[in-house]
Amino acid sequence: MRPTSFVPLIHQITPGEAGEIPGLGAVVSYWTEDAAGPREWFEEVLGCWGPAGFVIRRGEEVQGFVVYGPREYLPLAGRYPLPVQEDAVLLAYASGDQRTRRRLILRMLRDLRQRGVGRVEAIASDAGTRFHVPTRLLAESGWRPVRRCWCRGGFYTLARVDLESTVEVAELARGLLGRVRLPALKGPAPVPGLFSRAAGSRS
Repeated sequence: MRPTSFVPLIHQITPGEAGEIPGLGAVVSYWTEDAAGPREWFEEVLGCWGPAGFVIRRGEEVQGFVVYGPREYLPLAGRYPLPVQEDAVLLAYASGDQRTRRRLILRMLRDLRQRGVGRVEAIASDAGTRFHVPTRLLAESGWRPVRRCWCRGGFYTLARVDLESTVEVAELARGLLGRVRLPALKGPAPVPGLFSRAAGSRS
């Protein structure tokens, strides 16, 4: 009998296991405005669009997951005063430490590019609000700022990646790969306006 591998492995989230992944149900409930449970949501999105998440495990332990999909399957996105493109895939959330999140986001981008998706966006939280990807994480990983707004008691930034841009994808992959091998980063809370300053310097 072969021993259980303790090397972290990433695989697609299936509807059958969605309800068993800690924290996943709360994320789906938040972004669907309580319209669906995790099993039902993944089943519908998989049948109509395709895979919508990955999970990373070490043995039986879940170390993190990523959830993404078309805007119409994540209706809460429409509540933010940010110009989310209708044809863009939305990165809803990635859990885990910094290293794990970067691995999962890179795996998501690889999957979407192979499926011919041209654009990915995320409503990131400048203050690291629950159920949102932190703005700092995306800023340090090469995502481009589009617009920043104040809503729901905090600042949020719409970040974007154009997968049709070979240069942008290459730079993004280098930025992510250069960090996923490092230990989890522990630093101060995300700095409000990080993306807005970056956007201003490019204008």
